[in-house]
Amino acid sequence: MKRHHHIFIRSVILLGFTLLLFKLMVTGNIYNYIAPKMLPYFYFALIVFMILGGRQFLRGDREQEAACGCNHEHTYSTSTIKSLSIYLLFIIPVISGFLFSEHTLGASVAKKKGYQFAQIEETTESRVDNPPENNQQEGVKQPEVPAEPDETSLENSVITPKDMYPDRYKEMGTEEKIMLNDDNYISTINLLEEEPETFAGKSIVIRGFVYREPNFPSSRIVVGRFGVSCCVADAGIYGIMVEGEQVLNYNEDTWIEVHGTVQTAMFNDWHLPIIELSSIHEINKPKQTYVYEEIDYSNLEQ
Repeated sequence: MKRHHHIFIRSVILLGFTLLLFKLMVTGNIYNYIAPKMLPYFYFALIVFMILGGRQFLRGDREQEAACGCNHEHTYSTSTIKSLSIYLLFIIPVISGFLFSEHTLGASVAKKKGYQFAQIEETTESRVDNPPENNQQEGVKQPEVPAEPDETSLENSVITPKDMYPDRYKEMGTEEKIMLNDDNYISTINLLEEEPETFAGKSIVIRGFVYREPNFPSSRIVVGRFGVSCCVADAGIYGIMVEGEQVLNYNEDTWIEVHGTVQTAMFNDWHLPIIELSSIHEINKPKQTYVYEEIDYSNLEQ
Protein backbone atom coordinates (compact mmCIF):
# COMPACT_ATOMS: atom_id res chain seq x y z
CA MET A 1 0.00 0.00 0.00
CA LYS A 2 1.42 3.37 -1.07
CA ARG A 3 1.85 6.45 1.04
CA HIS A 4 -1.01 8.44 -0.49
CA HIS A 5 -3.37 5.50 0.14
CA HIS A 6 -2.52 5.59 3.84
CA ILE A 7 -3.12 9.33 4.01
CA PHE A 8 -6.45 9.03 2.19
CA ILE A 9 -7.76 6.22 4.44
CA ARG A 10 -6.70 8.07 7.60
CA SER A 11 -8.43 11.24 6.46
CA VAL A 12 -11.61 9.26 5.66
CA ILE A 13 -11.54 7.69 9.16
CA LEU A 14 -11.13 11.05 10.88
CA LEU A 15 -13.84 12.69 8.78
CA GLY A 16 -16.01 9.62 9.36
CA PHE A 17 -15.76 10.13 13.12
CA THR A 18 -16.58 13.80 12.56
CA LEU A 19 -19.73 12.97 10.58
CA LEU A 20 -20.74 10.35 13.15
CA LEU A 21 -20.46 12.81 16.02
CA PHE A 22 -22.37 15.41 13.99
CA LYS A 23 -25.12 12.87 13.23
CA LEU A 24 -25.42 11.96 16.92
CA MET A 25 -25.69 15.65 17.80
CA VAL A 26 -28.34 16.45 15.18
CA THR A 27 -30.53 13.39 15.88
CA GLY A 28 -30.18 13.66 19.67
CA ASN A 29 -28.88 10.09 19.85
CA ILE A 30 -25.79 11.38 21.62
CA TYR A 31 -27.83 11.08 24.83
CA ASN A 32 -27.84 7.32 24.31
CA TYR A 33 -24.12 7.41 25.08
CA ILE A 34 -23.32 10.29 27.42
CA ALA A 35 -24.99 12.42 30.07
CA PRO A 36 -25.84 16.06 29.22
CA LYS A 37 -23.09 17.33 31.53
CA MET A 38 -20.51 15.71 29.21
CA LEU A 39 -21.60 17.72 26.15
CA PRO A 40 -18.74 20.28 26.39
CA TYR A 41 -16.23 17.45 25.93
CA PHE A 42 -18.30 16.12 23.03
CA TYR A 43 -18.21 19.48 21.23
CA PHE A 44 -14.48 19.71 21.81
CA ALA A 45 -13.95 16.24 20.29
CA LEU A 46 -16.12 17.15 17.29
CA ILE A 47 -14.01 20.22 16.53
CA VAL A 48 -10.73 18.34 16.97
CA PHE A 49 -11.79 15.50 14.65
CA MET A 50 -12.91 18.03 12.05
CA ILE A 51 -9.58 19.89 12.12
CA LEU A 52 -7.45 16.73 12.09
CA GLY A 53 -9.52 15.13 9.33
CA GLY A 54 -9.28 18.20 7.10
CA ARG A 55 -5.55 18.57 7.72
CA GLN A 56 -4.94 14.89 6.96
CA PHE A 57 -6.94 15.13 3.73
CA LEU A 58 -4.94 18.14 2.52
CA ARG A 59 -1.68 16.28 3.07
CA GLY A 60 -2.53 13.97 0.18
CA ASP A 61 -1.27 16.49 -2.37
CA ARG A 62 2.24 16.55 -0.91
CA GLU A 63 4.86 14.27 -2.33
CA GLN A 64 7.19 14.17 0.65
CA GLU A 65 7.43 15.91 3.97
CA ALA A 66 10.49 17.78 5.07
CA ALA A 67 12.85 16.00 7.47
CA CYS A 68 11.89 16.67 11.09
CA GLY A 69 15.36 15.98 12.52
CA CYS A 70 14.27 13.08 14.75
CA ASN A 71 16.96 10.74 13.29
CA HIS A 72 14.53 8.16 11.91
CA GLU A 73 12.30 7.80 8.87
CA HIS A 74 8.51 8.22 8.89
CA THR A 75 7.56 5.29 6.68
CA TYR A 76 4.21 3.62 6.01
CA SER A 77 3.59 -0.12 5.97
CA THR A 78 3.69 -1.61 2.48
CA SER A 79 1.62 -4.65 3.53
CA THR A 80 -1.96 -4.17 2.36
CA ILE A 81 -3.41 -6.90 4.61
CA LYS A 82 -1.63 -5.63 7.72
CA SER A 83 -2.63 -2.02 7.05
CA LEU A 84 -6.29 -2.80 6.33
CA SER A 85 -6.59 -5.01 9.43
CA ILE A 86 -5.42 -2.07 11.56
CA TYR A 87 -7.64 0.48 9.82
CA LEU A 88 -10.66 -1.81 10.24
CA LEU A 89 -10.33 -1.36 14.00
CA PHE A 90 -11.36 2.27 13.41
CA ILE A 91 -13.68 1.82 10.42
CA ILE A 92 -15.95 -0.77 12.07
CA PRO A 93 -16.89 1.48 15.04
CA VAL A 94 -17.75 4.32 12.62
CA ILE A 95 -19.99 2.10 10.51
CA SER A 96 -21.58 0.58 13.63
CA GLY A 97 -22.30 4.05 14.96
CA PHE A 98 -24.18 5.01 11.79
CA LEU A 99 -26.18 1.76 11.75
CA PHE A 100 -27.00 1.24 15.43
CA SER A 101 -26.89 4.66 17.09
CA GLU A 102 -30.54 4.42 18.21
CA HIS A 103 -30.05 1.24 20.25
CA THR A 104 -30.70 1.61 23.99
CA LEU A 105 -30.19 -0.69 26.97
CA GLY A 106 -33.03 -2.90 28.12
CA ALA A 107 -33.97 -5.86 30.31
CA SER A 108 -31.27 -8.15 28.90
CA VAL A 109 -28.55 -5.77 30.11
CA ALA A 110 -30.39 -5.23 33.39
CA LYS A 111 -30.16 -8.98 34.08
CA LYS A 112 -26.37 -8.77 33.83
CA LYS A 113 -26.06 -5.64 35.94
CA GLY A 114 -28.71 -6.64 38.48
CA TYR A 115 -31.45 -4.70 40.26
CA GLN A 116 -29.65 -1.65 41.67
CA PHE A 117 -30.62 -0.21 45.03
CA ALA A 118 -28.80 2.27 47.22
CA GLN A 119 -28.61 1.13 50.82
CA ILE A 120 -26.01 2.06 53.44
CA GLU A 121 -24.47 -0.72 55.46
CA GLU A 122 -23.80 -0.29 59.12
CA THR A 123 -20.09 0.20 59.71
CA THR A 124 -20.07 0.32 63.48
CA GLU A 125 -20.84 -3.36 64.06
CA SER A 126 -17.33 -4.57 63.25
CA ARG A 127 -15.85 -3.37 66.49
CA VAL A 128 -13.55 -5.33 68.78
CA ASP A 129 -15.76 -6.72 71.54
CA ASN A 130 -13.12 -8.71 73.39
CA PRO A 131 -9.95 -6.68 73.97
CA PRO A 132 -6.92 -8.63 75.25
CA GLU A 133 -6.78 -9.19 78.97
CA ASN A 134 -4.40 -7.24 81.13
CA ASN A 135 -2.56 -10.36 82.41
CA GLN A 136 0.00 -10.30 79.60
CA GLN A 137 3.01 -12.56 79.70
CA GLU A 138 6.11 -10.82 80.94
CA GLY A 139 8.51 -9.80 78.20
CA VAL A 140 6.02 -10.43 75.39
CA LYS A 141 4.82 -7.38 73.50
CA GLN A 142 1.10 -7.59 72.79
CA PRO A 143 -0.38 -6.10 69.63
CA GLU A 144 -2.08 -2.77 70.08
CA VAL A 145 -5.85 -2.75 69.79
CA PRO A 146 -7.09 0.05 67.53
CA ALA A 147 -9.34 2.56 69.18
CA GLU A 148 -13.06 2.13 68.65
CA PRO A 149 -14.45 4.40 65.94
CA ASP A 150 -16.69 7.19 67.07
CA GLU A 151 -20.23 6.34 65.90
CA THR A 152 -21.15 10.00 65.55
CA SER A 153 -18.17 10.76 63.31
CA LEU A 154 -18.90 7.69 61.17
CA GLU A 155 -22.51 8.71 60.65
CA ASN A 156 -21.49 12.26 59.77
CA SER A 157 -18.96 11.03 57.18
CA VAL A 158 -21.57 9.10 55.17
CA ILE A 159 -23.38 11.05 52.44
CA THR A 160 -26.95 9.78 52.28
CA PRO A 161 -29.61 10.44 49.62
CA LYS A 162 -31.26 12.79 52.11
CA ASP A 163 -28.04 14.85 52.11
CA MET A 164 -27.82 14.84 48.32
CA TYR A 165 -31.46 15.70 47.63
CA PRO A 166 -32.76 17.77 50.58
CA ASP A 167 -35.24 19.74 48.47
CA ARG A 168 -36.72 16.63 46.88
CA TYR A 169 -36.95 14.98 50.30
CA LYS A 170 -39.06 17.87 51.59
CA GLU A 171 -41.26 17.79 48.48
CA MET A 172 -41.93 14.08 48.86
CA GLY A 173 -42.86 14.58 52.50
CA THR A 174 -45.62 17.03 51.57
CA GLU A 175 -46.84 15.45 48.30
CA GLU A 176 -50.04 13.43 48.46
CA LYS A 177 -48.97 11.58 45.30
CA ILE A 178 -45.33 10.92 44.39
CA MET A 179 -44.87 11.59 40.67
CA LEU A 180 -41.63 10.45 39.00
CA ASN A 181 -40.39 12.31 35.92
CA ASP A 182 -37.13 12.63 34.00
CA ASP A 183 -35.74 15.25 36.37
CA ASN A 184 -36.49 13.61 39.72
CA TYR A 185 -36.37 9.91 38.82
CA ILE A 186 -33.04 8.96 40.39
CA SER A 187 -33.41 11.21 43.43
CA THR A 188 -36.93 9.92 44.19
CA ILE A 189 -35.97 6.26 43.96
CA ASN A 190 -32.85 6.76 46.09
CA LEU A 191 -34.91 8.50 48.78
CA LEU A 192 -37.58 5.80 48.69
CA GLU A 193 -34.93 3.13 49.12
CA GLU A 194 -33.26 4.95 52.00
CA GLU A 195 -36.46 5.47 54.00
CA PRO A 196 -39.22 3.21 52.63
CA GLU A 197 -41.16 3.36 55.92
CA THR A 198 -41.29 7.18 55.78
CA PHE A 199 -43.20 7.16 52.49
CA ALA A 200 -45.24 3.99 53.01
CA GLY A 201 -48.90 4.56 52.29
CA LYS A 202 -48.35 7.37 49.78
CA SER A 203 -49.76 7.12 46.25
CA ILE A 204 -47.18 6.89 43.47
CA VAL A 205 -47.05 7.08 39.67
CA ILE A 206 -44.01 5.76 37.78
CA ARG A 207 -43.15 4.99 34.17
CA GLY A 208 -40.50 2.60 32.94
CA PHE A 209 -39.82 -0.74 31.29
CA VAL A 210 -40.61 -4.15 32.75
CA TYR A 211 -37.79 -6.18 34.24
CA ARG A 212 -37.91 -9.38 36.29
CA GLU A 213 -35.27 -10.73 38.63
CA PRO A 214 -34.73 -14.49 38.22
CA ASN A 215 -35.91 -15.24 41.78
CA PHE A 216 -39.03 -13.04 41.61
CA PRO A 217 -42.47 -14.58 42.02
CA SER A 218 -44.57 -14.39 38.86
CA SER A 219 -46.70 -11.57 40.28
CA ARG A 220 -43.72 -9.26 40.88
CA ILE A 221 -41.72 -7.08 38.49
CA VAL A 222 -39.42 -4.09 38.59
CA VAL A 223 -40.52 -1.02 36.67
CA GLY A 224 -37.51 1.17 36.04
CA ARG A 225 -35.20 3.03 33.72
CA PHE A 226 -31.47 3.12 33.19
CA GLY A 227 -29.76 5.95 35.04
CA VAL A 228 -26.55 7.46 33.66
CA SER A 229 -24.07 9.51 35.64
CA CYS A 230 -21.29 10.07 33.09
CA CYS A 231 -21.73 7.75 30.11
CA VAL A 232 -23.61 4.60 29.20
CA ALA A 233 -20.76 2.46 30.56
CA ASP A 234 -21.79 3.37 34.14
CA ALA A 235 -25.53 2.94 33.50
CA GLY A 236 -27.54 1.01 36.06
CA ILE A 237 -31.24 0.25 36.35
CA TYR A 238 -33.13 2.39 38.86
CA GLY A 239 -36.56 1.06 39.61
CA ILE A 240 -39.15 -0.03 42.15
CA MET A 241 -40.68 -3.44 42.65
CA VAL A 242 -44.36 -3.77 41.74
CA GLU A 243 -46.65 -6.47 43.11
CA GLY A 244 -49.97 -7.53 41.56
CA GLU A 245 -51.58 -10.16 39.39
CA GLN A 246 -51.95 -7.68 36.51
CA VAL A 247 -48.20 -7.71 35.84
CA LEU A 248 -48.51 -11.24 34.42
CA ASN A 249 -49.83 -9.69 31.20
CA TYR A 250 -46.66 -7.71 30.44
CA ASN A 251 -43.43 -9.02 28.93
CA GLU A 252 -39.96 -7.73 29.71
CA ASP A 253 -38.94 -4.51 27.94
CA THR A 254 -42.59 -3.41 27.68
CA TRP A 255 -42.96 0.23 28.71
CA ILE A 256 -45.72 0.75 31.26
CA GLU A 257 -47.23 3.34 33.57
CA VAL A 258 -47.97 2.13 37.08
CA HIS A 259 -50.32 3.66 39.67
CA GLY A 260 -50.27 2.30 43.18
CA THR A 261 -49.37 2.72 46.83
CA VAL A 262 -45.90 2.57 48.37
CA GLN A 263 -45.40 -0.34 50.76
CA THR A 264 -42.30 -2.11 52.08
CA ALA A 265 -40.90 -5.59 51.41
CA MET A 266 -37.76 -7.66 51.99
CA PHE A 267 -35.49 -8.44 49.03
CA ASN A 268 -32.09 -10.10 49.42
CA ASP A 269 -32.15 -9.17 53.14
CA TRP A 270 -32.80 -5.51 52.32
CA HIS A 271 -35.84 -3.52 53.39
CA LEU A 272 -37.04 -1.93 50.13
CA PRO A 273 -40.08 -0.08 48.80
CA ILE A 274 -42.64 -1.97 46.72
CA ILE A 275 -45.70 -0.67 44.90
CA GLU A 276 -49.03 -2.25 45.73
CA LEU A 277 -50.63 -2.12 42.30
CA SER A 278 -53.82 -0.13 41.65
CA SER A 279 -53.70 0.18 37.85
CA ILE A 280 -51.24 -0.46 35.05
CA HIS A 281 -51.25 0.17 31.30
CA GLU A 282 -48.81 -0.01 28.41
CA ILE A 283 -47.29 3.20 27.02
CA ASN A 284 -45.11 4.08 24.04
CA LYS A 285 -41.37 3.90 24.50
CA PRO A 286 -40.15 7.47 25.14
CA LYS A 287 -37.73 9.12 22.76
CA GLN A 288 -35.22 9.45 25.61
CA THR A 289 -35.23 6.28 27.66
CA TYR A 290 -32.42 7.16 30.09
CA VAL A 291 -32.48 9.41 33.12
CA TYR A 292 -29.42 11.34 34.25
CA GLU A 293 -27.74 12.06 37.56
CA GLU A 294 -27.11 15.80 37.89
CA ILE A 295 -26.09 16.03 41.57
CA ASP A 296 -23.42 18.63 42.29
CA TYR A 297 -21.26 17.10 45.03
CA SER A 298 -19.43 20.38 45.57
CA ASN A 299 -22.57 21.83 47.14
CA LEU A 300 -22.87 19.12 49.78
CA GLU A 301 -22.20 20.16 53.35
CA GLN A 302 -18.94 18.93 54.76
